[in-house]
Amino acid sequence: MKNFWNQYERAQMHEAASDPWRLSYHLMPPVGWLNDPNGLCEKDGITHIFYQYSPLEPKGGQKGWGHYSTKDWKTFVSHPIDLVPDTALDRDGVYSGSAMIKEDTIHFFYTGNIKFEGDHDYIYQGRGHYVNTFTSQDGITFSEKRNVMKNEDYPQDMSCHVRDPKIYEENGTYYMVLGARTREDRGLILVYRSLNLNDWTFHARLEKDEPFGYMWECPDLFELDGKKVLLTCPQGVEQEGYRYENLYQNGYFLVQGELEDQMTLSEFTELDHGFDFYAPQTYQDAKGRRILIGWMGLPDVDYTNPTVEKGWQHALTLPRKLWFEQDRLYQFPIEEILSLEQDLYMGELKANELYDVKTPCFHATLSNDADSFCIDLREDACLQYQDGLLTFSLEDSGYGRDQRHIEIKQIHTIDLFSDTSSLEIFINNGEYALTTRIYDSMKMNSIAIDRSMELQVRTMDHYTIEREEEKGEGNENERCNSAR
Repeated sequence: MKNFWNQYERAQMHEAASDPWRLSYHLMPPVGWLNDPNGLCEKDGITHIFYQYSPLEPKGGQKGWGHYSTKDWKTFVSHPIDLVPDTALDRDGVYSGSAMIKEDTIHFFYTGNIKFEGDHDYIYQGRGHYVNTFTSQDGITFSEKRNVMKNEDYPQDMSCHVRDPKIYEENGTYYMVLGARTREDRGLILVYRSLNLNDWTFHARLEKDEPFGYMWECPDLFELDGKKVLLTCPQGVEQEGYRYENLYQNGYFLVQGELEDQMTLSEFTELDHGFDFYAPQTYQDAKGRRILIGWMGLPDVDYTNPTVEKGWQHALTLPRKLWFEQDRLYQFPIEEILSLEQDLYMGELKANELYDVKTPCFHATLSNDADSFCIDLREDACLQYQDGLLTFSLEDSGYGRDQRHIEIKQIHTIDLFSDTSSLEIFINNGEYALTTRIYDSMKMNSIAIDRSMELQVRTMDHYTIEREEEKGEGNENERCNSAR
């Protein structure tokens, strides 16, 4: 199966590479489909970025893990596909998982998806949702897969949707968090504990007193600035005013109390308010930074990505550093991304003037404390702020994406990271974020405002992708510009 997937990927790469909407400084699938980032870790100076991947079908299908690695966040190696659904433990999908490094070994945990034969709904019956593991010394060569938990190891009131393991270590004890859905359609997190990463026992549930959605996906538990944070993606949460506008949500709880004692969850805070952000995962790098990468996409939505016509779909967000300010989680692209910046313009952009950036790949910062403003971006994107409400709008370039909103008391700065077919917007140096795909002609890459603001614009260099061929096929690397 590995050989077939790799051969198919190579055969389809030319068609995908010819798409003008291929991103310049974001990671995307070589061909086919990409979703959740998986197995993020840094080992021996190399960052490994795995992701849910199917080279066979740009609309999804059977999934394994794709793999990029980098030493500097500028040049990336695209590795051959190695993690595919090829055992009885995961025959219908190598689903999402994570990595942790212990005693110089990378321990990977993931969900193995098995659909049993018969007339099943695969929500409450008919699905195996196993926690499997494998290890690696270098992030390239992997041990055999091994099972650590099966359906019967979960509480009896669970549906067949228990998945996405992430490991957290505290005081010599390992805790595994799993996203879950009960048979009564209540979302929560299951917590298991282990002393050796092999033998796991049920420990606790993390949930709200009142139901909050029917499924909590992609949990990530970590400590940051003295606080325990639980990232998760609840499904089935009803919209409340301008809150929870997406079909499925993303955000975090603060975990109050000790893991070995009684734990409670704070109110849920949305992490990114855009059309295309889901399944974020974090890791701690060698510098001690907590870095987040998300899936620049969302499942089951009615808006579309025209890149499907060229045989590929979706991308990963920029890597973002996380930190707390005044009990709020902030996020902003890491310094290495900022080092991709080249030409710089600084000055005042006067009301009703237009600044032409010449390229869709730029980072712009606008500064002003105005109570209201309107910023027109590219061909038909618009940011409007009035009465404490920020509205982001797309027209034809949204392919069904229309408006998203954020309630903000005051806006000081707006950072716009524009790529060929994406926008990542950060308000007040990372207090709020909004991520979207955008599909215009890239012929009009301008910024225009209705009142004077200070403007800085920097063009962005592209990533370089080196393709590592499969073992036995020679050592030459195929170099390509990720934008074309």
